[in-house]
Amino acid sequence: MRKGLRLLIAGVSGAALFASGTAITASPASAALTVTNGVVNDTFIPPVTQDTMSFSFDLASAYHQTKAPDNSYYPAYKIWARVTPDYNPGTGVTVNWRAATVTQLAKVTTLPTGPSKISGSFTVQNNDKPGDRWRLQVSTEPFPVAGTPSPTATTPPTEWTDVKTFTVTAATRVTNVGIDPNPVVLKGATDVGFSATIEKFGGETLKQVRALHPSSGEYYSLGTSLEGDDKSYYNFVTMGTDAPAGDWQIKFTITRGSKTYAFTKGFKVSKTASAPTKAKSKITMSISPTKVKKGKSIKVYGKVYRGVKSWGVWKKKVLKLYFKKKGTKSWKFVGYVGANNSGKYSKTIKPKYDGYYRMAATATSLTKSSYSPYKLVDVR
Repeated sequence: MRKGLRLLIAGVSGAALFASGTAITASPASAALTVTNGVVNDTFIPPVTQDTMSFSFDLASAYHQTKAPDNSYYPAYKIWARVTPDYNPGTGVTVNWRAATVTQLAKVTTLPTGPSKISGSFTVQNNDKPGDRWRLQVSTEPFPVAGTPSPTATTPPTEWTDVKTFTVTAATRVTNVGIDPNPVVLKGATDVGFSATIEKFGGETLKQVRALHPSSGEYYSLGTSLEGDDKSYYNFVTMGTDAPAGDWQIKFTITRGSKTYAFTKGFKVSKTASAPTKAKSKITMSISPTKVKKGKSIKVYGKVYRGVKSWGVWKKKVLKLYFKKKGTKSWKFVGYVGANNSGKYSKTIKPKYDGYYRMAATATSLTKSSYSPYKLVDVR
């Protein structure tokens, strides 16, 4: 009679069987596993080379019901787990399983009255594909109740139980990072603009943005606000001549679930004793429509140029939009607008009052500042 059959009989009858003179008390090993409350955390592809996803589930009857000679209750199983990113049975596609790490149960002096919480983790690669065919499974090997519970096999059994089928989303990305100007040449205070696209796929929060000089630890803090589309970032800092020269980086710190990731792009800062010849700049601006009902939107758009002998587009320039209420004298800052690689920009706003709009390009170490012509918007 096979060992598995003897255990099954003992589980039914409550009797103790003997093999080679050693007493083995019945265990639940041959019964079907009862796995509930499966949870997988941080279900997204990492933006770094690799990271981990953690999981947990409840396992019923995880301990022997009888005390061992040392007056402890021992786990009934060694537990194995595995995961696949491409579970698709019946299609002929090979399912690639990878082993997961499981925190094994330890002996206890008080027998648990309910299911035992099992936890573990598995590795996720940056080149894994997101999707809805990810599956976590568990398998067990029975332990005898007497003696030290050590496994008798180095590979998991062939029978597996589903824990969780889950969807994994794409990795967070920070793209289109722009530094204006780049390189930065300091001759007096210099405005340096930063722009980026924060590509979100669920749960991301932009926690911190810094212009950082890694070797000295000096940094400028920037805001973390995004534009109305919740993905476009524009901001600037004024770097003084006391800023250290050398390698700098713009660093975006983003949290997602329990993970924190840093995205960086480097730029150079140098100083010069003589002022460089600055290029001129100019901005065109159009507004459509110029007459609008209150609560409706208008579009402000145009193009920004720079040049010494002939005009060329000013790529990735971060502009400032200003508004002056009709009948007043002061211009108020509205927000940042980023130009693309073609120098084109656009922004949609909802005006509340009659007034004038204009765009501004701040000066850099190589280019002079400029304003667009201002235009009137009539709000009815």
